[in-house]
Amino acid sequence: MKKDILLTESEVAGLRFRSFQDRYAILDNLDVKTEPQVSTYSEIYDSDHSCMIVVLYGTLHMAVNNKLLEVKSNEVLVLTPYVSYEFLESRCIMFCIVVKNEIIEDIYEHSMIGASVGVRYYTAHHFHIEKYQAGILLDDYHLLRIEQDRNNYNMKEMALRAFTTAFIAHLYSYAKPETMIYHGDNAKGWSFFEKFLNQLSLYYKKERSVQFYAEKTGISPKYLSAIVIHYTGETASSVIDNYVASRIKQALYSNNTNIKKISDHYNFPNQSFFGRFFKRVTGESPFEYQSKHNRKNII
Repeated sequence: MKKDILLTESEVAGLRFRSFQDRYAILDNLDVKTEPQVSTYSEIYDSDHSCMIVVLYGTLHMAVNNKLLEVKSNEVLVLTPYVSYEFLESRCIMFCIVVKNEIIEDIYEHSMIGASVGVRYYTAHHFHIEKYQAGILLDDYHLLRIEQDRNNYNMKEMALRAFTTAFIAHLYSYAKPETMIYHGDNAKGWSFFEKFLNQLSLYYKKERSVQFYAEKTGISPKYLSAIVIHYTGETASSVIDNYVASRIKQALYSNNTNIKKISDHYNFPNQSFFGRFFKRVTGESPFEYQSKHNRKNII
């Protein structure tokens, strides 16, 4: 059990921010005594975290992947990895949970949540909830907030994970097709982009070529590249590599299997090629990443 656990406090966009190392963070303006105001703040392609925002009162103005949107009272916005977002000047009461993506994926995998959640990277999910449901999420959030503020102790990581799991379970039980707010455009390119993300989620363990996904999507590699750049600001090759690396991170976090087995599982020709790929995309070798982030080392 690690004991060198740090809690960081600061202010982000007029919201009180608290982070438990870089794995769990919360921010809110629930204690504001004057007129609530959120200032401008941006994050470009955070590849390591998922962000879940709940607005209780007022309207949060945002730009997500350069698209303007409003999150109103009793609405939720889930931002997945590789989404660029910006808080714009707003007046609202809100709270937000930010969790390391490997932890989110591990919660999905070890619970019944994963079977019902179709969250894709590079996308945002926006939906309405009932006022009483917002109250339940707020109760979950208060428990997490209290836990964040406790003095560090050996089982704190496990407690934070448990409270986060409860929040996610409630959150996605409220996300129904009839509650979703759609922000895709009507252009044909959007349907191809969604199809590409779907094919990527199915074949990422075996295929990493733009040509393969273009064929699966039913368009040329050139057209696929143009669509992906339009919706993400990144090349199709980068999106594929980022997605594969993120999934490998989750395997290195949750598995005690040796790195060669993970390399074989992801269909790399050899362990050396696997190591070079992972370091090129993430800046760390698989061994370095697993040593720092494997679940058995932090829980």
